[in-house]
Amino acid sequence: MDQKGYFLYMPPSILFFLLYIAAVTAIGWMASKKETEEGFMIADRNVAGLQLAATMSAGFFDGATLSIYLAYIYQFGLSAIWLFIGLALGFLVLRRFAPRIKQKADALHVYTMPEYFLRTIGNQSGLLYSIVLTIAFFCFLVVNLIVSGQVLSAIFPLPYGLSVVIGGMIILTYLLLAGFKAVVRTDVFQFLIMIFMTVTVAAYFFGKTSIPAVDLRLVGSMDSGTLIGFLIIGIFAVMVQPDLWQRIFASRDTATMKRGLAYGACMLPLLAAILAVIGLVTKQLLPNIAPEHALVAGFSSLLPMGFKDLGMVLLYAVSLSSSDTLAFVVSSIFTQDLRHRTKRFSEASMRQMTRFFIAIFITIAVIIGILYQDIIALGLSLASLSLALFPPTFGSLFWKLSDRAVAWSIGLAALSIVPLLMMGKLTPETAIIPLPISLVLLVIFQGIPRQKKYT
Repeated sequence: MDQKGYFLYMPPSILFFLLYIAAVTAIGWMASKKETEEGFMIADRNVAGLQLAATMSAGFFDGATLSIYLAYIYQFGLSAIWLFIGLALGFLVLRRFAPRIKQKADALHVYTMPEYFLRTIGNQSGLLYSIVLTIAFFCFLVVNLIVSGQVLSAIFPLPYGLSVVIGGMIILTYLLLAGFKAVVRTDVFQFLIMIFMTVTVAAYFFGKTSIPAVDLRLVGSMDSGTLIGFLIIGIFAVMVQPDLWQRIFASRDTATMKRGLAYGACMLPLLAAILAVIGLVTKQLLPNIAPEHALVAGFSSLLPMGFKDLGMVLLYAVSLSSSDTLAFVVSSIFTQDLRHRTKRFSEASMRQMTRFFIAIFITIAVIIGILYQDIIALGLSLASLSLALFPPTFGSLFWKLSDRAVAWSIGLAALSIVPLLMMGKLTPETAIIPLPISLVLLVIFQGIPRQKKYT
């Protein structure tokens, strides 16, 4: 068969997969044209319109979030949507204070969230923010690569380990080309894929089986502790997402930034409700699978031939959608820390340093993703670590906090999840423990704030 004949008879799954790779590579290549240091690191601080709204929302519909959310839908029914209701409320809270954050970030010309706190509070605080956020978001990167590996293995007869490696190579390619500018532009593409995939698959699933009334209740089989845990994680974790902060720094102006956060608050629960249809139907038709496999099993087992090929490749694109963001955020945090803590590196070398760390972190994440696959534990670890940052983050908007107090607050609160992980007791209820611990420690080490409020 000649090349033309092979193309005509190419299996749809291979064709769709190659088109996806070609699209993201082309986006990265076009974004790399006329590349500047500012463009690579923060997209020239000129992101607006649909780009801003899509890139702010895309991070909450990646493979990790979808797998964990569908697993809880499978376990608890529609009541798991409280996680996304909490996230939407968190967007609105962040929207209230984002103008103040952006104004100070623009004045200081910072690139990352830890750098912001290093400059506004002190060196110890900046270091603790860097450590906690690097660990948390590296865990999230691993989860995304695990999910993408599972999806690719379900599309093609490939070993799981090779599938994880392929996912890492795809995001590495366009990140090395254009950095944060590539992140923003691929986010738009992948978010549009997310909307199309969610609506079409949910429409196909709708009416395929009856759903028990208990699974359709907002307060169903989920206990109140788990429900409150989801709500708290959603509201408070958004405030300390370093990728959202970088998008705030990269936004063109305050008005477009506030619109982006408002649109995100509307889209999150709407898409979550549509996704719930997929999880609820999967639960009825595949009642004996492990909850963490609900996402991949629903697409690979319940979609008809033809539609299954497209659906699985779209799911793969979505499962990788935040891996680029996570790899870039973690790498840029490392870059900025080195620049501020040693004289060996200048601002002009940030681009090459960030490229180096992107390659290092993706390589390590691929290795861990092959060896360890407990996505729910890793996801809850991320949420729990993030909550340790909320009290000092929120408090810094109103008071001049002590560098020492913030460092102790974050460090000890983050360590509080270690015993939970070791005992296998990390759940949505226990994951919120670092929040009150961080608050109490901040008050103890800071004392009752006597400093004047910011004006």
